[in-house]
Amino acid sequence: MQAKSTLIPQGAWRPSLHLSALLASSCLAGVAAAQEAPSAVDEVIVTAQRRSESVQQVPAAITAVNQAIMQQRGITDVSTLQFAVPSLTLGRSLGVTQIAIRGVGRSVGQPGVAINIDGVYQPRNTPMVVGQSDLDRVEVLRGPQGTLYGRNANGGAVNFITQAPTAEFGGYVQASYATYDEYRFQSALNLPINDRVRTRLAVDYDRRETGFVKNVAGGADLDTVDTLAGRLRVGVDLTDNLDLDLNFNAFRGGGAGDYYVLTSPPSAAGVALNPYIVNANVPLQYWRTSAKGPTDSERDFSSLSATLNWRLNGFDLKSITAYQRMDNKWDMDRDGVDLAVVDAHADENSSTFSQEVDISGTTGPFDWVGGLYYMNDKHAQTTYYAFKLGFTPLPPNFYLVQNMPRYQTEAYAGFGDVTWRLSDRLRLIGGLRYSSDKTTVIHRNYVGSMLTGAALLETCPIQRDELEWDSLTYRLGGQYELSDNKNIYATTSTGFKSGGVNFSGCNNAFNPEDITSYEGGFKGRFLDNRLTLNASAFWYDYSDFQLSQVVGISGRITNAASARVKGLELETVWSPDDHWSLNGSLALLEATFGSFTNTDSLNAALGPQNLKGRYLANSPKVSGNIGVAYRTDETESGRVTARADITARSKIYFREFNRPEESQAAYAIVNANLIWDSPDQAYRVRVFANNLFDKGYWTSMLAVDGFGARAGSFGTPRQVGVELRAQF
Repeated sequence: MQAKSTLIPQGAWRPSLHLSALLASSCLAGVAAAQEAPSAVDEVIVTAQRRSESVQQVPAAITAVNQAIMQQRGITDVSTLQFAVPSLTLGRSLGVTQIAIRGVGRSVGQPGVAINIDGVYQPRNTPMVVGQSDLDRVEVLRGPQGTLYGRNANGGAVNFITQAPTAEFGGYVQASYATYDEYRFQSALNLPINDRVRTRLAVDYDRRETGFVKNVAGGADLDTVDTLAGRLRVGVDLTDNLDLDLNFNAFRGGGAGDYYVLTSPPSAAGVALNPYIVNANVPLQYWRTSAKGPTDSERDFSSLSATLNWRLNGFDLKSITAYQRMDNKWDMDRDGVDLAVVDAHADENSSTFSQEVDISGTTGPFDWVGGLYYMNDKHAQTTYYAFKLGFTPLPPNFYLVQNMPRYQTEAYAGFGDVTWRLSDRLRLIGGLRYSSDKTTVIHRNYVGSMLTGAALLETCPIQRDELEWDSLTYRLGGQYELSDNKNIYATTSTGFKSGGVNFSGCNNAFNPEDITSYEGGFKGRFLDNRLTLNASAFWYDYSDFQLSQVVGISGRITNAASARVKGLELETVWSPDDHWSLNGSLALLEATFGSFTNTDSLNAALGPQNLKGRYLANSPKVSGNIGVAYRTDETESGRVTARADITARSKIYFREFNRPEESQAAYAIVNANLIWDSPDQAYRVRVFANNLFDKGYWTSMLAVDGFGARAGSFGTPRQVGVELRAQF
């Protein structure tokens, strides 16, 4: 076993002053990049408030990334999207991709950031992959969205809007190859049937044969990918004022993407609990593992939604009906070392039906929207843990089963939101939402013998929990136009995240999470619309903040009494002429616990610790990005665009105890793109390098009590590749 960790270098860069000065002096942030008219910054139209409007007119902190920006910056999924949006972080925990905004949202269980694909809410993060190809745009709303988006939107909302079918025949074919033997093929075909029926078919295949995480003990490499996704959208004009949008998604994925590796050697206390662990090979390097247990996954997801838009005199009526189904099986070496300590297997399935009816319109000086929402989500999961060597207090050759045949949630909501135009420049905003959640959970845990297969001890006899929560969330505010292209706003809003049951324990429920947010901002365009500058300041008051923990080998959620979050965000883009485009962002964040006492299972001798003032996990004090692009004049040979993006973050803690060994030191990531477009814009070649300097960093970390250590997952290493695209 190696004795010294190389994961956190000594004398690591201290970013608080350096990064703040660099980014603040640059005053640059990515909102939109000009494509057709680079001398002016394009306005991006969004539907974040359930109506079409410029992103600059939305009285909230929102970043919209359209298709042109994604192609130029090489944004292919949420792992690269996080480097283009202020205060957005991404990580994996227990094999699940999680999103946090302003330090809020990442927890085991239901997401704390609402994910919507073409207006359909995703009750869990796994299906999010179907919304990452053939996109029209992505809208990221920061801050609680409890009125328009409802439950589980405390951190914000991410809206994936895919390309709708049009009346013109066309499409594209795109193929790429990158290091680690990653092949990706994407294609879309837009096919109008007649004057009233349009179709669009999109396919996305991604295969990475060589894993990012090299196995030094002879086992399989980890973090491989093998996914196939398809989408069929059909648009039908039923009448002149009534149209139907049918949206069918299917996804099948696999690969060794669910993993953890130890970030430090087991402690003396861990060796005392499980002496055999002293023989483990713990490779303390980035993108290395010694895990020999099975690691694989098989995920299937499908969804069908039908959206009716009925345009009537004075108002619009919209109905969104959706059904989603997911089957998920995975195997995971939960110890992350070359000993058969904990091998896990899970079978999970879910089905979700949702119905939303919205009505919106304009009556005199009032722009208004109201709606009703219903969701019935059924979820079942069985997880099997095998302990061949034993795991205190279990002897060798024992297993543990956590069986949850039913976790059903019925959610009801009604909401209304009004903007009152008092004058040409002044608007008042008000919204209210009532939500009711009813959750039924049936679960049972038991241990047994691997030799006989017999169950020997009920650690949690079968039980039934029935929980109900009601909430009333609101937003109030105002917006004032200083001029035609500059405005200020101030809002107060609240959010609600559902409680639930930790089926890994027994009689272990957690409470809902409530948040009140106060936010003010400025949005402006300058220099003949060549410069866009947005700023926002915010302050959150949390109660019953939901906190992820790992006890033994199982993840669970508990409630901290309170938390406070405050910060400042700047974002702007400047396109001074036809050649240059510059963008960047700066986020200053202070996210700390209020009243909260907890015991660290890795330092139990310290007893209960007062954690008031400790930083929330995944909350860098300073973060930001700077991007620079230069494109040549258009010639008979085409046009070339060169682009570089730098993203930097200060230290991030992953657990509430804020110990140095469970943090990620400050780091910076550099991405580069070189793009050639043919004169007729029909062909494009993009050469790219992501994480150009191969910077190693952690995206998540948790405690492993039985080893007296911590385990985590890595960020993406350097990938260099080429992408070819042809449009027709």
